[in-house]
Amino acid sequence: MSNQSSTSNDKRLTIQDIIHKIEEKSAGGGYIYRGERALHKDPPHNGKVSSYLWREYGIEDERFDIELVEKEMLTAAKKHTGDLAQNCRLYAITSSSPGTDSTQEAIDFEILTEIQHYGGKTNLIDFTTDYFIALFFACDGHYDKDGRVILQKIDEIRSIIAHPRNPRHRIIAQKSLFIKPVRGFIEPSEDEIVIIPSYLKQPMQEHLRNYHAIFTETIYNDLYGFIRNQDIHGDAHTHFYKGFVRQNNGDKANTPEEKQEEYEKSIQHYTQAIEFKQDYAPAYNNRGNVYLKICDYDQAIRDHTQAIAMRPEFPEAYNNRGVVYLEICDYDQANRDHTQAIALRPEFPEAHNNRGIAHVGIGDYDNAIRDYTQAIQFKPDYDDAYRNRGEAWLRLQEWEKAEADLTTARDLGMDIAVEFHSTFGNMANFERIYGVQFPEDIVALLTPS
Repeated sequence: MSNQSSTSNDKRLTIQDIIHKIEEKSAGGGYIYRGERALHKDPPHNGKVSSYLWREYGIEDERFDIELVEKEMLTAAKKHTGDLAQNCRLYAITSSSPGTDSTQEAIDFEILTEIQHYGGKTNLIDFTTDYFIALFFACDGHYDKDGRVILQKIDEIRSIIAHPRNPRHRIIAQKSLFIKPVRGFIEPSEDEIVIIPSYLKQPMQEHLRNYHAIFTETIYNDLYGFIRNQDIHGDAHTHFYKGFVRQNNGDKANTPEEKQEEYEKSIQHYTQAIEFKQDYAPAYNNRGNVYLKICDYDQAIRDHTQAIAMRPEFPEAYNNRGVVYLEICDYDQANRDHTQAIALRPEFPEAHNNRGIAHVGIGDYDNAIRDYTQAIQFKPDYDDAYRNRGEAWLRLQEWEKAEADLTTARDLGMDIAVEFHSTFGNMANFERIYGVQFPEDIVALLTPS
């Protein structure tokens, strides 16, 4: 096919170019669609739209009977199905041939859809009635390769279209139907194919998420889909956990040089995860946390913002972006982010603690103390919240309450003297800034040993 790859063209296509091509080709209706992440150009595939079972054998021979192979597979599969005939949900095959809607054929089709559902090899080929869903599948993975959307006129293959009668959740979400090709494949013409250049795959996925609510969790909306998604995005998950390990190594490293090295490697792994799975919101969130650790605040904010755009109900991302705003002293924005995190997860001690810090930043000590208290209620051994509340009491010259909280933080294992001096330099600075003079008990508590 002459248009197997459009990446060599002088003009780089846009998302709207692709959508317009599909709409133009399918004008007038009567089409179904299939998205494929790779082009399958090599023999014996040669661009065919084929079933998994045919691809497994890949035999280009008129004597090769794919239906016989499938029948033998069904016979073997039925040994594992138990009393399926009485308990299965019946499916019907729409066909021009009389008698095909028999109970036994419906049962056989039930078994085939189960095998297909679990990622097994059948002679079914998935299509969808929604070309945006086809675009998702064409762009979901293999980001270094072109994908394609196949358009198929329904009238040309009506006799081999199989409609599920009682579809599962994922089939409904994907607006799926199946075809059962007699030879195991169909051969679309060049005019029935729209190539998706590799450079458009990730932008297309973002477009589908933002404007059509089509993304991994809505398409693979059951556990079997999760298993399949694990297979498709295995490399992404591998790099994500490698990034997580490097991030922890950096947190535990003893020297600034070691920390920097581990954090940079962590960022590389999270970036690789994102390249394999463009809508990987946790990878953006975690990479944002690492950028904060190396003081790249702008990139940290961008990553957390991207994570929120992909997953609007993501309290950790709001909380973490709020922490970045705290670092750059944008207390109003930090307050908004932590408030949103709390709205999404009311029992979120870290978000309450961080919002308390934002309140302190604008001199609102009463609300700060309320937030610290709430954090402690949700997490009774939260040493940071005790220390922060203790320091808020210091500002309000509530010496007994301050001493009680700071002592609790110390008893929980925190070196409060070191923490206090790392924040304020020394007690004299604190007393000068806030116009107070510490009692002797507070001085003793905050004096490094």
